[in-house]
Amino acid sequence: MIYRKKSDIKPIPIEHCMGGEGTVMMEKLLDGPAEMYGKGRAYVRHTIHPGVTIGSHTHHDEMETMVIVSGKALHIINGERQHLLPGDIIAAQDGDSHQIACEGDEDLVLIAQVLFKN
Repeated sequence: MIYRKKSDIKPIPIEHCMGGEGTVMMEKLLDGPAEMYGKGRAYVRHTIHPGVTIGSHTHHDEMETMVIVSGKALHIINGERQHLLPGDIIAAQDGDSHQIACEGDEDLVLIAQVLFKN
């Protein structure tokens, strides 16, 4: 069993995440791949302040899912622009390129999970 209190999870600042603008605050929810049965590399909560972005990146032999917890996002995947709201989910699959930005005046909070293809 894995159990963590929110107070035990320390935010880690990531400047220019994937070449993006500003600083993304990342909280590791699970220590991948060790706590993910070797099937993934990340299970995190990101807080993205207004004006901050995660830059464009491509997934190879993995997929990433993101669930919007709060705030608004502009997500661009393979050139397609999507405006995301709380409760929306996206999945960038093997070979997909995407980026995400906080839209509006409220922080964007999302949960992201990256799983290996094999």
